[in-house]
Order: sequence, then C-alpha cells, then structure tokens
Amino acid sequence: MTELLAVGRIARAFGIHGEVAVQTLTEVTDRYAPGAVFSLEDGRTLTVRAARPHQQRLLVRFVEIADRTEAERIRGQVLLVP
Repeated sequence: MTELLAVGRIARAFGIHGEVAVQTLTEVTDRYAPGAVFSLEDGRTLTVRAARPHQQRLLVRFVEIADRTEAERIRGQVLLVP
C-alpha cells in the first residue's frame, strides 16, 4: 500500500461556484497546479482546475466540485498525495 502525505485541509466553501479555501500543509506550491490530483480520506479523488492565493490560504477550484453545496460537503477533508 502506498503511503500518503497530508498536504492541505479544506477549511470552507468560498463563493457560490464551488471554490474552497485550503489551509496548505506544504511549502511546495506546484502541488496545487492545474491538473494536480489529490486523494481524500474517504477514497475519492479531486483534480485541481485552478488555484490562487487569498490571505494566508489558497482558493482552489476542483473539476469534481461544481457549486457551493458540493464544496460544503468536503469541508474539513484532508488532501493527500502519494
């Protein structure tokens, strides 16, 4: 089994278009480049559509998250990479 590293935590939904605020747990900024794939603790995967800095967090849009309701469902999830 592949060991996974936590690189962020989804803090909250931001806006109405599915963007989320992410508290980063890594200094490697390329981890959030468009196309990057993260695993969640429940086994789902998320693909970065876009990311931008905002205060001390990143605002991230994922391909799989279309609106605020879906973004709220992943609140508190940890973003994992191999």
